[in-house]
Formats: sequence, C-alpha cells, structure tokens
Amino acid sequence: MNQFRQTAAAVLLAALLLLAGCGTQNPTGTDGTDDTQTPEAELVEIKNGVDRPGYYYENNLTDKAADPFILYADDTYYLYCTGGSRFSVRQTKYLNAWPSESKTILQLSSLGWAREKGWAPEVYAYEGKYYMIFSAQGYNDLHAIDIAVCDTPDGTFKPLSSTPFFAPTYSVIDGSLFFDDDGRIYMYYSKDNSTNTIGGKRTSQTYGIELEKDFSGVIGEPVLISTPEQEWELKSGSVVWNEGPVVFKENGVYYLLYSANYYVSEHYAVGYATSDTPLAKFEKPDNARILRGNGETVTGPGHCNILRSPDGSELYMVYHVHTVPPDTKNGRSLAIDRMVIRADGSIAVDGPSETRRPLPSGANGYRHVHDGFTATGEGEKAEFASFSSVDFLFDGIAKTSFENIYSMDEGGSVTITLDTPTALTSLMLYAPSLAEYVPATVDVEINGKYILRGLAFSSRLGSPVTATLSGLPEGTAVESVKVIAHLADGNEYAALSEIVMVTAREK
Repeated sequence: MNQFRQTAAAVLLAALLLLAGCGTQNPTGTDGTDDTQTPEAELVEIKNGVDRPGYYYENNLTDKAADPFILYADDTYYLYCTGGSRFSVRQTKYLNAWPSESKTILQLSSLGWAREKGWAPEVYAYEGKYYMIFSAQGYNDLHAIDIAVCDTPDGTFKPLSSTPFFAPTYSVIDGSLFFDDDGRIYMYYSKDNSTNTIGGKRTSQTYGIELEKDFSGVIGEPVLISTPEQEWELKSGSVVWNEGPVVFKENGVYYLLYSANYYVSEHYAVGYATSDTPLAKFEKPDNARILRGNGETVTGPGHCNILRSPDGSELYMVYHVHTVPPDTKNGRSLAIDRMVIRADGSIAVDGPSETRRPLPSGANGYRHVHDGFTATGEGEKAEFASFSSVDFLFDGIAKTSFENIYSMDEGGSVTITLDTPTALTSLMLYAPSLAEYVPATVDVEINGKYILRGLAFSSRLGSPVTATLSGLPEGTAVESVKVIAHLADGNEYAALSEIVMVTAREK
C-alpha cells in the first residue's frame, strides 16, 4: 500500500512539473501566441538647422550675359560673354556670387583684321595654356572666326596670327571647340544666314571640321551637321537658324546642342541631336527641343554651353535668357541649370529655373548623393500613375508641374535607405509648381530615431524646403531617411518632384 502511494505521488509530481514546464513555454494561453509587445521607441524631435546660402544659387535674371561661356579652373569660375569691341571676364569662387566688375582680356582693335561685333567667346584649357575662340566682323563685312592664347584664363589673350583662323568666303560665327578622347580636335560653327540662302530662305546652319592639334589650320572640308528642319525651328518666317553649337560626348555618344529661331523672339530655344561620329549629320529626335521660355517671366533661352560639376558627377547647361517681354535695352541674362542624360540617351534640362537650386556637386566641399541607396514609397495617390514614381525624385529634374513627380495621400511617405551610413548635412525637397500638388508640410525622420516636424514650403512655387540636419547628435551617420507628406487644406494630393541629399562638407 505504501509502495502504491509512493508511485502515485511520483506520477502526480511528474504531471505537475510537466504542466509547469508548459506554462513556462506559453505564459499567455494555449494557442502559442505572445500578446506582449515592446513599446515603440519615441522619436526624438530635433530642430531644423540654419539654412545656409552657401548651398545654393539662383537665376536672378539680372546678371547681364549674352552668349555666356563658363570655364572652371583652379577652383574658380570664369565667365566670358559677347562683348562688342572687346572681350572681358568675370570670376568667382561661387556660382551664387558673380561680381559686377569685369576685366578686359582682348580688344578687337589689337587683331588688325576685326572691326566690330565680337561675339560668343569660349575659353578652353589645353596643354598648359588657355585658348579663346570667338567670331568678329572684319573690314570686308564678313564674320570670321579667330583663336587667341594666354597663359592664364584671365590674362591678356594674343591672337595666333595676324589673320583670322577661319575666314571662308561667307560669314561664320559661334565657333566652339571639342577635344575628343582620342586626342583629335574639332571646331563647330554656324554658317550665318547673312550669306547663306537655302530654298529661298536665309538659313543659318551648323558645320564641323577637324583642326590641327597645334591650331595651325584645319583638316579636310567642313561637314554639315545640323540645319533647321523641325516645325519648332521654323518660327521666324523667311529667316531661320541653327546656331550656337556645342558638342560633348557622353557614354560614347556625340551630343550636339544648338539654338533655333531669332534670338530676341519668344521662339528662341535649345535643341539637341546625336551622332556616333563627330563629323556627320547629327540625328534629331522627333521633338529635339529641350529648353524654352515659359511665356510668363522667361523667354528666349539659348546659346548654351556645358559646365561639369567640380566633382564631375553632374552636367549643367549655361545659357542666356530674356525677360518677358524681351528687354532689348538691358539685354540678356545669365542662367545655369542642371542637365541630365536619361537612361534612354535623351536629354532633359531642369529649367529655365527661377528658384533656388543646389550648387553643383563638389562646390564648396559639398557633394550630392546620386547612388548607393534604395527608395520606396507608401501611400501613393496618383491620378495618372505613369506620371508618378519614386524614381522621378532622384532624376535631377525639380522643375515640373504634374509630370515626373511622386504623388501621395495624407501621410504618404518616401523612405530612403542608404547602402552605407553617410554623413548628410541637408536634404532639399522640391514640390511641383502647381499649388494643388504642394504639401502643406513635410516631416523628415532620420534613422527611425530623430524627426524634424512641420517643414513648410514657401508660397513661391518651385522653391524647395530644406531639412538641415545640424540638430542631429554630433557624429551621427544617416542610414535611412523617411519623408512624410501632409495635405494642404483643400488639396487632394501631396507631391514631391525632387529630393537632393547633400553630404557633410569635406575638410
């Protein structure tokens, strides 16, 4: 009997221990679930830092500059423009601070052959010297192209000889140089419509020709590369233009930029064409026009050139514009805008812009983050889905209305995850230029730990709001960014058009 009681007690004890064990594994019930939750960490609110003017530039339509060309050399920008009887240069360390003073670097009277109308100078660094190409009207009334040389970009330039470098029996203007990666040099120019008639119309056409490497002359005969032919290029009646050529090479493709129509008209605009070789008829896409006025404040953008950012990661278009209507008394003004080559090889220009833009990447030690991250969206609300994509926020084009945007509902967001933690100094957030798409405010969350709340857009459409990250704890590297949009009263959409991430200044 005692043995039976001992055995029963042992069985009972084992059962109790088994139940106790089960209870340890499942303290909240028999279904194996755990309804306890770790409280979500509260975000630390930080204040937006000081918005530094040194980050930006703005096309203010007051910097007088016809046919502008900008050379970047020795951490300095040099601006050359059409000058009449002389050519001058202005220089600055910063694109957002051009001085009004200029320095004369060449007098037409010193050439011997030129009388007036010194136009469109361009300066290139080549084999330790600086070469300026330009056109002027000679005493025979024809325009010719000449080249002058100097040891510095702001010194006194001397012509290569006492006669113009290129002076055929017709007028030529807008000379431009292209240095190919195989060491060959090409000159592009406009055969001016003052001495060129095609099909009963006075016609400016673009030609190219190879040059000797020591600039002692030309090689071969000129090749026609562009002529006015698309509908938008034929708006000036019986006189038509393809002028102001500039050629550059990207991803093995030769790109031609040119201007069409009368330069003072509302139709003056920039187009492009491409070729597999530097001397051939360049092919224009169906609508080659990539830059035109808005009809409200800016008209006649044209005669452009190319400027690369200090770190080489971005392309910019340098050009001139008129106000609306054209102010022929005060002339043309300098404009600079980002230009991008899309994946399909087409060109887009973020302009003409009239609001703040970040300085080119590498300027003042600040760089832009172009890759090494992924971006996802949440809460998308798009009337036309093909016009809305997170990818559009990083395509370099901020100026838009309702295309190339990411459109969201209340509380919609964009999350950016960086491959490598990065020291960011700011984010510039752009909204479309249509008021009904502009968010009331945005919040910016960093690393899931910190947040800047209620960043409001300016009433000036197209202006960015900047999240300045100086409020982060010192040494904080950014791993993720979440931008949360809030609807403005009466709006159905809250959209962004561009996000620019700026790294901390390099020391």
